Amino acid sequence: MSLLCLLILALYFQGKFYLEDPSGAVQLNMSKVLRWYEDSVFHVNAFGFPPTEPSSFTRCALASVDFFLSVSRAYYGNINFFGGPSSTAVKASAKLKQLEEENEDAMFVIVSDVWLDRVEVLEKIQTMFSGYSAMPPTCFIFCGNFSSAPYGRHQLRTLKGLTSRFVFVPGPEDPGPGTVLPRPPLAEHITEEFRQRVPFSVFTTNPCRIQYCSQEMVVIREDLVNKMCRNCVRLPSSNLDIPSHFVKTILSQGHVTPLPLYVCPVHWPYDYALRVYPVPDVIVFADKYDPFNVCNTDCLCINPGSFPRSGFSFKVYYPSNRTVEDRYDY
Repeated sequence: MSLLCLLILALYFQGKFYLEDPSGAVQLNMSKVLRWYEDSVFHVNAFGFPPTEPSSFTRCALASVDFFLSVSRAYYGNINFFGGPSSTAVKASAKLKQLEEENEDAMFVIVSDVWLDRVEVLEKIQTMFSGYSAMPPTCFIFCGNFSSAPYGRHQLRTLKGLTSRFVFVPGPEDPGPGTVLPRPPLAEHITEEFRQRVPFSVFTTNPCRIQYCSQEMVVIREDLVNKMCRNCVRLPSSNLDIPSHFVKTILSQGHVTPLPLYVCPVHWPYDYALRVYPVPDVIVFADKYDPFNVCNTDCLCINPGSFPRSGFSFKVYYPSNRTVEDRYDY
């Protein structure tokens, strides 16, 4: 069993860690100073993630097709891995880049846990709309959960009656196929009234992808931070370090849910929708964990936090200069 294969997966069983691949498993002992393989045990002193590769490196523009074919396949040029109708990545467009920089008023308002069955939440959302009426944002991104309680028959009726004002990404406790990712959009029979009133509304999957000029954004609504902490090998020494470690883990693994399937189930045919390689410009983790902004490998990672749990705080992202503002109760 090669070392490369050994590093594919770490399993935890009966208080011990194991590395496993299709050819077998080997126990890990991480309490020793040196790293060696002895008595069928692979002893480990330290371990880390693969280095994160900046998008600018991945998409390195090459001088010619012949040169491209002669070098490592790590250089993908301007191939569009992000999605959408174009075969060329939006980053390759100088015109879109210029429009992005010139439109200094463009902004994305990001709100998570928009509880439509709570009067105080609706009041704060209405206040927010009033505050932005003079200068509307480019986009409002509203993420679930959209009910303060896990959905059932009563919550389904309530949600259907309240979605006539909102565009949103479904949360883990909204109507849908359990906890499996990616999640489809909210069912049409829930959103049909809104779509009739607002023809340009978009009900997205979770996660979803947004292209704005030359920037690539990924939005996911899932409570990942606590799941990652509960299932990590070793916690950071300080809670202040958790957001940085969390972001590094996501980007190094190239996947928004690098967790065992029993913790975070995945639809295998759609696993590609959860990958973040090449690294996008922005990832929005709409998580109930405390709000944070972390930049790693030229990727800005934003968590607006839970709107009703964090004093009605939310984030505003300005793509022209790639900055984030923290906004609180009006």
